[in-house]
Amino acid sequence: MRRVVVIGAGFFGGLVARGLRERGITPLVASRGGADLQIDVDDVSSIRRSLREGDVVVDTAGPWQRRTTTLPEGAIERRFDVVDLSESLAWAERIVPLAGRAVSAGVRLLPACSAVAAVAAACIQASGIAWPREVDLFLAPASAETASPATVRSFVASLGAPVRTLRDGALTTVPGYRESRVFPDSDRRGALVESAAAVLLPLAWPSITRAEMWVDPNVPLGRVALTTAARLPVLAGLARLLAPRIDARRIGRHDGMFAVTVRDDARQHTVVLSAARRSYLIATEPAVLAAEMLARGSGMPPGVVLPPSHVSHDEIFQRLRGAGITMTRV
Repeated sequence: MRRVVVIGAGFFGGLVARGLRERGITPLVASRGGADLQIDVDDVSSIRRSLREGDVVVDTAGPWQRRTTTLPEGAIERRFDVVDLSESLAWAERIVPLAGRAVSAGVRLLPACSAVAAVAAACIQASGIAWPREVDLFLAPASAETASPATVRSFVASLGAPVRTLRDGALTTVPGYRESRVFPDSDRRGALVESAAAVLLPLAWPSITRAEMWVDPNVPLGRVALTTAARLPVLAGLARLLAPRIDARRIGRHDGMFAVTVRDDARQHTVVLSAARRSYLIATEPAVLAAEMLARGSGMPPGVVLPPSHVSHDEIFQRLRGAGITMTRV
């Protein structure tokens, strides 16, 4: 059994560590302040001191927009694997070019092993559509648990600001959170945000020419207020300044959902994953499953591992159903 290290002692790091323990694996928890291990993910000497060859590292240490690639580059140098939960497009762009070096080192890097890429890829595989053209991702998080100040700050950073999305086969810059779309099988409406899916899914399926993500913040009047602010620069600036200071968890909801709609030229298939509580496990269970597989000696090939190869779609759906997540095909 390989040693497993979970970096990040916050909400998502705690969920990953607990999930691994439930699977019979006792991980070490690492953070900048110190837990079982003290690690600064942007400091080379800290990584060299605390991590070793053969480790399986689950990286939950956001905000990813402020991160350097010191940890994945340290993984290549020290020869350990990294599974990350980032959903950042910019982060995915920085990881993909490390593929050749990772192969040479025999290291596996799994970017966005979470809802946005790993579960989305599982939904595409389950659709039976071999050559998807368009993919829409819809997220309504369990904001009563997940809307921490750091998460809110990351979310509102793109409010009315330029974001990139995949359209007509190319990354296209549009204003964040101004456009919206109705969720499948729901009366919710989500607004357009940037996501790693726009980079990673077309690498796995070159036929994809459009990949976009739509988010309902899942707080009372949240989407309407933020969409309005996104259209007015002064309000957008105020929202970016004030929103992280408000504990949105107090007014947030416990229910949540994640849905993926896949289309080719003739067909459309949708998978809806939802739960009255604990829908946030949709984001963490792929990383738990991938880390478990690696720790137990999975033969996953080295390199930057693309989302369809992170986890088996049958196994992740079985794991989510076992955790109380309802799966509906539309």
